[in-house]
Amino acid sequence: MTHRTENQRGDILLAFDTVDETELAHYHPLTHALIAARHEEGYLLGWNAYRQSWEIAGGKIEPDEEPRQCVVRELFEETGQIAENIRFCGVMKIQLQPDNRIEYGALYAGDLSELKPFFANPEITQIILWDQQSDIGYINEIDVKYLELS
Repeated sequence: MTHRTENQRGDILLAFDTVDETELAHYHPLTHALIAARHEEGYLLGWNAYRQSWEIAGGKIEPDEEPRQCVVRELFEETGQIAENIRFCGVMKIQLQPDNRIEYGALYAGDLSELKPFFANPEITQIILWDQQSDIGYINEIDVKYLELS
C-alpha cells in the first residue's frame, strides 16, 4: 500500500505492506528494523545527535539476526528500555539519499509498562514520551508516519 512520505533529508517512504511476518524473506534488501514503543503517556522517541531529530528506536539488522531480535537489541542499546507484547506491523519500502537506493525495513510496535533509567550515548542523547500533539521540535516525518502505521 502506498504511504508516500518524505523527510527533510529527502528520504522517501514509498510503500508500506501489511504482510505476515513469515513473508519478510521476500523483501530484499531487508536492512533495518524499527519499533514504535508506547507507554501510557505517549510514544518513546530518542533525540538522534547525528541527524538532529527525534526518532523511533531501531537500526541495522546484524548478520544472523532476525528483525524482531534487532528491535529488541536496538531499543535497549539506544534507550535502555525493554518492550513487551512486541507485534509485527509490516514492511516499509524506503528510498534513501543521497544515492536514491531502495531498502526495506520491518516495523514493529511494543508496549512499555515502565520506563527504565536512560543513559545518554553517542547516538541518542535524550528520550521523551510524545503524545503526538506537543511541539517538541523536529521529528522525522517518516517516523511520524510509522507511528500512525503501528
